[in-house]
Formats: sequence, structure tokens, C-alpha cells
Amino acid sequence: MTLRELIVMGLMLTGAFFMFLAGIGILRMPDLFLRMSATTKVATLGVGTILLAVTLYFNDLVTTFHAVATILFIFISAPVGAHMIGRAAYFTGVPLWKGTLVNDLSGHYDPQTHQLESVSIPGLEAHMPDLRVCKVRISETSPAAGKTLAQIELRKTYGFTVLAVNRGSLVISNPDGDVRLFADDDLILIGPPELRDDLAALFGSTGEDVGEG
Repeated sequence: MTLRELIVMGLMLTGAFFMFLAGIGILRMPDLFLRMSATTKVATLGVGTILLAVTLYFNDLVTTFHAVATILFIFISAPVGAHMIGRAAYFTGVPLWKGTLVNDLSGHYDPQTHQLESVSIPGLEAHMPDLRVCKVRISETSPAAGKTLAQIELRKTYGFTVLAVNRGSLVISNPDGDVRLFADDDLILIGPPELRDDLAALFGSTGEDVGEG
């Protein structure tokens, strides 16, 4: 028995072991999310190891190309598919295991709009006491209307950072400089409280602290 055959056998046994663990995970894990974790991680390693053994055994360019392409496809598609399944499961209310200790989405996810609150305002202000979070609406006469965030240079000129743009039912969290502003958009800003009066000239209002109403 050659060294290559021994390596192929080792890879095949390793892959089969990972696949066996994935099967056990499907049977033994208590909820969909944990079962999905077992299949996407362990099974991906198992399939990848077996296909690697195939490339070594046949030692053929065409076979190697197909095997490597399959491995790459699985490693790319498996986490994406698992994320989509997990997201759909959470949307439809698939129950978590009763022993689950932490649910990071609890209280931050709106099941009606499928929107996730990405910024915790009270916690943000607690860590930055010299800054204030405020909401300001862009008026129809505002010079910022129709411009992008990069064009108005809000951070450079006024020292404010845009946390989110609320446009009706649409919420744009952590917007980049290419986001264009329109009249009646609500901006969630964070910056020095003494500069809030400077917002009047740009947006048409000084804004109000978030949480004041």
C-alpha cells in the first residue's frame, strides 16, 4: 500500500467521521438553529475532506477541477443557505431551545416590518456623555434636500455623525456618503449639544433629543 493510498484512506475516514457527527447533530440537537449549525459546519468539513481524497486518488486534472469547484461552491453556499433558513425560521416564530440563555434579537427586532434596531441610543449616550443623540427633520426649503451626505459634509463641518435616516417606513442604518437626502427625511444624529443650533441653517430645525417626543 502506497503512501498516497494511506493518505486517501485517512481523508475518507476523516470525512466519514465528520458526516457521522453531522447526522448525530441532526438527531440530537434540540432545536432547528443548533441542528442547522451542525449540518453546515461539520457536514461541510466532511464533504470537503472526502472530495479532497477523491482528487488525490484519481490524480486527474479534470477530476481535480470538478472536486475543487464543488468544495468552493459548498463552502460559499452553505453559510449563505444556513443564514437564510435561520432568518426565515426566526421570522416565522420557530421556537428556540428552552435552555437558550441569550437571544440577541429579543427586543430589537420588529416582526411586522422585519427591521432590526442596530443602535441602542441609551447605551450609546452612556458611553459618550459629552455627545447627544437628536432627531432632525429636513424641511422642503433646506439646502441639504437633494444632496448626498458626502456633499453636505456633516461630520467635517458640524461635528455630527448620522446614525440613521428614517424615510417613512424605510430605515437606513449607518448610511454611507452616497445616501441622498430628501425633504421630510428624519435624521438620527449624534454630536456636541452646543452645536445643535447650527442645524437650523442646514435642515430648517434644531432637532429634538431622542426620547423627548
